[in-house]
Amino acid sequence: MALLGMFILLMVTINSSRMTVMSSSTFRNKNVGLLNRVHLKFAVSHLPPFDILTLRPDGNYTNSGISPTLFKWLSEKLNCTISYIYIPNELTKAKYGIKSDSAIILNLFADNEVDGSTMGLIGTPERKIVVDFAYFMWTEPFTMVVPVPGEEPRLFAFIKPFQSSVWLLILIAMIVVVVLLSLFSGAYLKYFENSGSDDPITNADEMTMSGRVSAYSMYVVNILTNQGNMIPGGRVSFRILVGVWLLIATVLVNSYSSTVISYLTVPKMKPPINTFDDLAISEEVELVLLADNVITMQIMDAHSGSLKVLGDKIRRNPNNILRNIQTISESLTTGHYAFPFLKTFGNNFVAGIYKKEKKCLFKTTDPLPFLPGFWSLPLPKNSKYTPLFHYALMELWETGLPPFWVKNGLPRAPKCFAKRKSRENSAHQVAIRLDDLTGAFLILGIGVGLATFVFLLEKIIAVSSSE
Repeated sequence: MALLGMFILLMVTINSSRMTVMSSSTFRNKNVGLLNRVHLKFAVSHLPPFDILTLRPDGNYTNSGISPTLFKWLSEKLNCTISYIYIPNELTKAKYGIKSDSAIILNLFADNEVDGSTMGLIGTPERKIVVDFAYFMWTEPFTMVVPVPGEEPRLFAFIKPFQSSVWLLILIAMIVVVVLLSLFSGAYLKYFENSGSDDPITNADEMTMSGRVSAYSMYVVNILTNQGNMIPGGRVSFRILVGVWLLIATVLVNSYSSTVISYLTVPKMKPPINTFDDLAISEEVELVLLADNVITMQIMDAHSGSLKVLGDKIRRNPNNILRNIQTISESLTTGHYAFPFLKTFGNNFVAGIYKKEKKCLFKTTDPLPFLPGFWSLPLPKNSKYTPLFHYALMELWETGLPPFWVKNGLPRAPKCFAKRKSRENSAHQVAIRLDDLTGAFLILGIGVGLATFVFLLEKIIAVSSSE
């Protein structure tokens, strides 16, 4: 009995599904083709790769995107003709002023100037008051276009292996050694001076006590700056302190040389941006938003977290909210901005820059913490064509053609989207560049300069003492 009940329930489900499919198919077959060559006007705005508008010398536009292929399929399916109004243009600027492309499209719908728009819109309660939405034209998650992080400057890379406290202690140790050696030198000259010493400094009768102490101080600095000099054989204090110091220096150099070399020669990249949290703490990359966009509304309405931080930054810099995709793309090319939008736009932008510059200057992040967007076909409120376009788009999605068109319409840049393995990176050897050694040359320059300064100072003291 249980098996019989399950069989009956299964048959009822199959029959109801067949009836649903048949009724839907019958509705579509009944309504599709009833437009009878009706002419429709659609608004078009620049949105790569769907609509790529190029201004011709005669002032008109050409559209080389994916939307022309999609709407050609729809016009043939629905037996209609479609002409396009490209925005913004001089008429829309004069009538509506400087507004975002989305706002201009909604105004055109409100004034019954167009019968549709090739740019899909996400249905919100405010938009549904003005327009009707047919079946969605495209859907995918949101990502963010960000500049690829560059290498950190190498000029001061030698500082990073040690904390600031370590450098402070090294400086204190150097000062202490100079002071102690100078004190021992002064004490020896005062209490144990021997005219028979083979030290040229102690045998200089014309040199005063202060001159001798200054000369010994210069001798100590010469030792510390690797200028070199003979260590007085009769000075046990000199041999002990300088020997201990050189021993410690040798241990430090041998212990940390590999660390210093790695910091100088291994490229260290700047922190990457992959989330809103990373962008919120970034000091070099700012956020730009598209006006009248759903993501813009969510960020500006946020009350906590990184979205609140980003929203506050936008409020302090309102010029970072731009009107259209064209200005967004121009800002992104500077390498100082990040832009959250649909994934296909981000991939198209990254690949387009790679095709032009032959470098991966930008990348797309992982999906952002938003629900995937459904960009539906907007039509005038209470339009009699809404059901026809709705079921025509539904049938189009069943064919699988839209993803195929989008995939073939994107430029190729596999290098910018490849996931590199850490093992491959570690095994790859790169020749040492001049940029890798800028820090080492800086240290060399500091050492040579300091040694030259001490040498000249020593000569000045010696001349002044002899006078």
